[in-house]
Amino acid sequence: MQQTPKLSKRYDHVIIGYNLASLSFAYELSKKQQNFCVLDSKHINSSGAKFISSIDALVSTRVPFNGPIDDSTLELSPFGAIEHTEGTPLTFDKGAFKSFLGFGDNNITAMDAVTPYCQVEQAHPQLQVEDYWQQALDTVETSIFLDQQITDVAYEEGNVTQITLNGKTSLSGGQFYFFDQLPFIFEKAGSAMKKQASQFGKATWYSSVNLVVHHTEEPENYELDQLYLLMGSKNQPCLGVFSRIKGHLISRWETFIPAELTPDSETTGAALKEIKKQMKRAFSPNQNLAGHDHIVIHDRVFAELEKTGIQSGKLNKFNNLGVYSSLFTNQVGWAHEIICGLSAASDLQGEPKEAPETPTIATI
Repeated sequence: MQQTPKLSKRYDHVIIGYNLASLSFAYELSKKQQNFCVLDSKHINSSGAKFISSIDALVSTRVPFNGPIDDSTLELSPFGAIEHTEGTPLTFDKGAFKSFLGFGDNNITAMDAVTPYCQVEQAHPQLQVEDYWQQALDTVETSIFLDQQITDVAYEEGNVTQITLNGKTSLSGGQFYFFDQLPFIFEKAGSAMKKQASQFGKATWYSSVNLVVHHTEEPENYELDQLYLLMGSKNQPCLGVFSRIKGHLISRWETFIPAELTPDSETTGAALKEIKKQMKRAFSPNQNLAGHDHIVIHDRVFAELEKTGIQSGKLNKFNNLGVYSSLFTNQVGWAHEIICGLSAASDLQGEPKEAPETPTIATI
């Protein structure tokens, strides 16, 4: 991505987070010819897409599974036709693939994070995630600014008035939208909503360890677009899907670890080793898994947030700050991320407010 414009000092809409949710919102704003910017904060680091040079394409790095979608609640025109099917993940046991019937008595640390993928009803949008991502990116890429670490937040009388980026650049806005890495916003603005911040802080968070493989040789006995859930002796579930992108065979694999262990290279390395072990055991027991590996770690991608009382939309105690996340839906998949962006677009009301000229800076 080449960026020629410089970051302005004020925008009508300031979008924090670079992912499918924020891109879909920015895409809708561009259609309305609104003034906005998208900030890829260093606190977030979970764009979810990676350019893979060997196939010359942008690839979604997370497992692109979608649970139930109620296509009557929002305008879903970006997806095209949506096919609803019933099915379960396939697992590999005693040398054969079988329908996954449950975890039984296995004591799995990240079971809460894996369970949403095991829903019986599945939605299959006609549009591929990579096609939508590229389409949106082509439209809004000049409004995306990378590596913008939020170091200060200013708020006054229920309005966020200004943020400071990288300790030196001040940016004001009429409306602010937070699309990812939710713990950070509560660290910055928690004093204005102590009860919610306290509830939020009690949530158990998981990070995901992701492996994307561009297969140069075909593995054995795989099905395209079938969700796999592989489990080894360590009871570490590995989720995976095979897809074709530009005629190339791609598989995406994901496992979860407690978020506090994300910085531990030994833990993440062991998780990746287990993914590769289970892939080989299931699909290529008699040959090498030839391909190009791409490793991505996404920090804090899942938590059960029902008890926090927080929902997508305007954040309590603030008039111009919205929080939108697919984590509030208790469903997984790229379509749910896009729905969050469309939801933010549908919530737009009135004209953006002017920021006060002398904001009070809350330095964290």
